[in-house]
Amino acid sequence: MALQVLCIGAHPDDCEGSVGGTIALFCRRGDRVKVISATEGSRGHYEPAYLENPDLLIDRRRAESLAAARAGGYEFETLGFRDGDVYVDRDSTEAMVRAIRRAGEPGRGPDLVLMNRPSDYHRDHRYTAQLVLDATYMLTVPFLCPDVPAIRRMPVFAYWQDGFTEYGEFRADVVVAIDETIAVKREMMLAHESQYLEWLPYNAEPGSALYGLPEEEAPRRQAVAKALDRRSAQTAARHADRLPEGTTYAEAFQISEYGRRPSSEELTTMFPTRLL
Repeated sequence: MALQVLCIGAHPDDCEGSVGGTIALFCRRGDRVKVISATEGSRGHYEPAYLENPDLLIDRRRAESLAAARAGGYEFETLGFRDGDVYVDRDSTEAMVRAIRRAGEPGRGPDLVLMNRPSDYHRDHRYTAQLVLDATYMLTVPFLCPDVPAIRRMPVFAYWQDGFTEYGEFRADVVVAIDETIAVKREMMLAHESQYLEWLPYNAEPGSALYGLPEEEAPRRQAVAKALDRRSAQTAARHADRLPEGTTYAEAFQISEYGRRPSSEELTTMFPTRLL
């Protein structure tokens, strides 16, 4: 039976950059995947035209997200929160409850939800994660948001890898080899041109992978692709003893204590190309 997988990020490019290889593997396996961005991405740029008319950037980022979705084979949706203005309140929590319930068959919802941990450098990321966690139990409560059927079984929630340690280090419960989909992940990420070719290099600090890129488009894209591969390569190197020999690229996940706790046997069939 195909799984319904939901990936939730704060911004239109977050999911592809963090777990694009695994998303592509799910899609290749025949699972149904939906990517949700909490925000519409209206502040992630520096051009004055986008400040004067935010709709131009919103439209551009939606077009980029749809292009990435076509490359990966999944569905994209945005909750429409304003970029930089994600807050944990009643309206946003109920919007998240409805969005998660609607991913999948009525009353069943998704089987697996992928997200970032609530410890993160960007408050949109932190609060989006908190909204998901606040929604977890309420997904099963019929009298909350009764316009969308409550689900009868809690999904599994899993965090994607990060390097933050203030509230505890990331724990790699699942490691997924993504060599066979790394090219698709690059395509998905580079579809977000406004971010990976423009905004992130503009906002990069000296010494970072996206700082000081060439101005010409072709070498710039090549340099960005190389920089984007680095994170997946570091994950594979860190967990080489848990991956097939010769694996170059990987993504890792931590199973959340919120939501349903899957057995080891279930995890071996839930995640594609993984070793526990």
